[in-house]
Amino acid sequence: MKIKDTKKCFLLVSLLLYALQLFSQERFERTIYKDKEKVRIISYNILDGFDYLKDKDRITRFADWIKEKDPEVLALQELVGFKEADLLDLARSYGHSYAVILKENGYPVGITSKRPIQVIKKWTDGLWHGMLHVKTYGMNFIVLHLSPADWSYRLMEAQKITTYMKENGSDSYLVMGDFNSHSPFDADELETHSELIRKVTVSDAKSDKYKNMRDNGFDYATQATFLAASLEDACRLFVKADKRTTFPTRILTHWYKGEYRHERLGERLDYILLSPDLQKKCVDAYIWNGDDTDYLSDHYPVGIDILITK
Repeated sequence: MKIKDTKKCFLLVSLLLYALQLFSQERFERTIYKDKEKVRIISYNILDGFDYLKDKDRITRFADWIKEKDPEVLALQELVGFKEADLLDLARSYGHSYAVILKENGYPVGITSKRPIQVIKKWTDGLWHGMLHVKTYGMNFIVLHLSPADWSYRLMEAQKITTYMKENGSDSYLVMGDFNSHSPFDADELETHSELIRKVTVSDAKSDKYKNMRDNGFDYATQATFLAASLEDACRLFVKADKRTTFPTRILTHWYKGEYRHERLGERLDYILLSPDLQKKCVDAYIWNGDDTDYLSDHYPVGIDILITK
């Protein structure tokens, strides 16, 4: 064999071994503890149900992105125009066999999973968009979408939901979705977002009934209500404050990528909150607010990896 051919052969073998190493690392990561399995959970607001299911291109790109991230459980908000059968069809496109929707009108929330889903409660009365409580993978999931219009209504919703959790007889929960509210943990960073302050102030001035600002400032009471119920903010522990933006994506703006206003307009509205026992099992958290999700929705997705007993 010629020296040149030997080098080519060596290079091919090296590349093959490297690829196998990456594959084995991924498998090893998922099965490093023989009595544990790693479960990925993502929450995503999908902007008017992909335009009432008409935006086929966005649906395809969304499904491709979900398949790449490979979550075991996916919580969704703004399933506008969806029937439960539509949600199941979407779920199957990215490898999930089970799906539940809160309702089939308005702005529903829903959840899909690789494993069976047990419905505990569908709650719409007295809540702006509603709340869905299910069990899958042996855990309690609450998917919600709080009022986008008024801080006092959101606070009332938070109080109702945390009371429900307390009275339901379980202290082990994942609470996720579009909370439309701000965390006190983000306050130092958020208060520097001048474009956002101006935008919300102008919007509030147009309405006599609803206000998003509380006494001309951001309201943190909604998130504080959940935190006071012993829920932990997963992303706070893994994502730096200036990297926590979940809204808006660039689908809502015409500014070029270097434009500072996009950062000054950003806010975190989407969360995954965990009861203390589940927070101890959480090994990572994500806010995917990069180029690959800029044009899938007006919100960026959030996610966690959690180790549970098999």
